[in-house]
Amino acid sequence: MLHLVEALGINARVILPSPAPENLSWFDGAERLEVFSADLLNDVEGAACIIVLDLNARSRLRDLGEAISRSGATVINIDHHTHPEDFAHVAWIDTDACSTCSMVANLARHAGVRHASMAMCLYTGIMTDTGSFRFPRTTADVHRTVADLLDQGADPVMAFERVMNQGSVLRARLLGEALRSMELHADGRLCMMILRRTTLQEYNCTSDDTEGFVHHTLSLAGVDMGVLIIELEHEIKCSFRSKGAVYVRDLAARYGGGGHVYAAGARISARPLDDVISDVRAAAIEQLRSQSH
Repeated sequence: MLHLVEALGINARVILPSPAPENLSWFDGAERLEVFSADLLNDVEGAACIIVLDLNARSRLRDLGEAISRSGATVINIDHHTHPEDFAHVAWIDTDACSTCSMVANLARHAGVRHASMAMCLYTGIMTDTGSFRFPRTTADVHRTVADLLDQGADPVMAFERVMNQGSVLRARLLGEALRSMELHADGRLCMMILRRTTLQEYNCTSDDTEGFVHHTLSLAGVDMGVLIIELEHEIKCSFRSKGAVYVRDLAARYGGGGHVYAAGARISARPLDDVISDVRAAAIEQLRSQSH
């Protein structure tokens, strides 16, 4: 979006609620990403227009969301998640879209903007949000959009290599611990994976290093729902995945989170890890029993 609006002659900045993952630092323009702090409060509140991308609730931006609520700016929300909250002056929500990046790519095409750096960012976003083009919303239109991004200069080999193949040996060992923690419940329909904070510390890893781990829960025959629970310093991160007739968005919402019907997440504070594990396990089993195969 930064490349797009600047190509249209608009001065823009990108402010994030938390640091971007390290494996995205190679993008052209990544050095301009700013993480919200009190020093940026006046800049946010004094903006003329704020575009909120890829989320359906302002509360998920935490302190940045509070600053946006006090701003006099026109707020635009572009998103593809279900159950969006009404917090923007202009909302473009397409729950059938595979990703917000595909929506921005279509916006750029209609605006007549073609830009190699922008195309690289958008291609990578579509690639990751579609699980490398294997999730249900990967339509023929998605591939046509991707083809146009390749024509603009996006490099699919580089995108996959930089995002997927740059893990450390410690991350690989952490994955081994995550796989070792797998437990099956509900007659093999639920697979749970647990990572404690002490394990992350042992391998000198952060939650960013666990990106993609949860997908392994669905790689087992007979599993319809997978859950990854990660103990962090001040909260517990839960990632939910499912397939077929099993949906996890409402399960995540039960814990204050959200997302897609097949991929969602939540963060839980002020509760012991073992209590969260027991609670989430019971809720997941209950949901599996209430939904058909």
